[in-house]
Amino acid sequence: MGKRLITRKQKRLQKSIFVKKWGRRTIWLIVFALIASSLAIVGHIAYFYYRSDHVGHQLSVKEQRLITQVQQSSGSKVVPCNPPSQNSSSSNPAGLLTIPAIGLQKAPVVQGTNGPQLDVAIGHVNTSVWPGQVGTSVLSAHDVTWFSHTPSLNQGDTIEYETPCDIYTFKVTTHKIVSSQSNVINTNYPSLVLDTCWPINALYLTSSRYLTFSTFVSEVPTYRPITTKLNTAGTLNIPASPALAAAAKFTFPYLPFPLGILSFSGNPSPVWEQSNSPINAEVPVVEEFYDAIYSAQHVNPTWFSQVAPNVQFKNTYVIQNASKIIYQGDVNPTLIVQQKNLTGYSISGYFIIYGGNAPGKYSYAVSGTVIKNNLLITSFAMAASN
Repeated sequence: MGKRLITRKQKRLQKSIFVKKWGRRTIWLIVFALIASSLAIVGHIAYFYYRSDHVGHQLSVKEQRLITQVQQSSGSKVVPCNPPSQNSSSSNPAGLLTIPAIGLQKAPVVQGTNGPQLDVAIGHVNTSVWPGQVGTSVLSAHDVTWFSHTPSLNQGDTIEYETPCDIYTFKVTTHKIVSSQSNVINTNYPSLVLDTCWPINALYLTSSRYLTFSTFVSEVPTYRPITTKLNTAGTLNIPASPALAAAAKFTFPYLPFPLGILSFSGNPSPVWEQSNSPINAEVPVVEEFYDAIYSAQHVNPTWFSQVAPNVQFKNTYVIQNASKIIYQGDVNPTLIVQQKNLTGYSISGYFIIYGGNAPGKYSYAVSGTVIKNNLLITSFAMAASN
């Protein structure tokens, strides 16, 4: 019995030693795992800040160079004043944001608010207008980077948005903490909202947002266009009545559709192409296009006949009474030019009609001519599209 009892004690002792030994090893393994995961998190955060600062700085320098080139050219070339379209996937910056009160200097602003954009720049919410346009523009950024100090902004502090063509200045009015699911009210005047996560020092996405509201103060051109004797064929006129012009409220470059690439056909002279003439011709061309769309949407055949006297108003049936028209892709005008004279133009693309006589997706093709310096639409066609 005695020998058997000693054996059991030895076994219990051996088991206890084994448990303690592996217990210590397990603890050390856990400690090493925690240290490794902590280093990984710290490394990720460090890389995030490095990439945000390094790539963001490169984007800022790129946009500053473009702005400098425009200023040095004094407007002698066609200036890229149009902001990117809502469908744009370009990674190029659209402008620079400066907020003196919090030390933010020329931060790059790009289209979109997904990870690839917000990791390196301030993102423009593509369902909102661009800063300076009529409506509410929303710019988003991570709380721990560009907008980390926005809560310290006071009423009256200025916010500047700079593009190759203009500097738009806004003044802070108020702040608000809202749910991430909240909608921002669209104003009937130019306004700007800065959007970031709340709490402001969170290293993760949160369910709340910190919004800084500001209103438009001024717009100052960053360049001075020079005049040129080169013109299309004299001054181009749109035969629209003052009533149509006032109702349509067409303002270039703040357009109700995404303007894309301007192209030429015919036989334009190189001198014409390098002058201000293309932009001088593009503006009335796209304005007349919009006048026709607006007249049709609001079912005003008198207005429509002013810009398209030889086109039957019934051709616009699907647009009439539409509650909304959404353009799919950019509107790309083509100018028909012979040497230094604009002889005609064409515009084609797709849009979606909501409400009205025949909602759905359609292709459109509009063409026009120049008669005694008057732009006139000669063809207006639409077809259902999938």
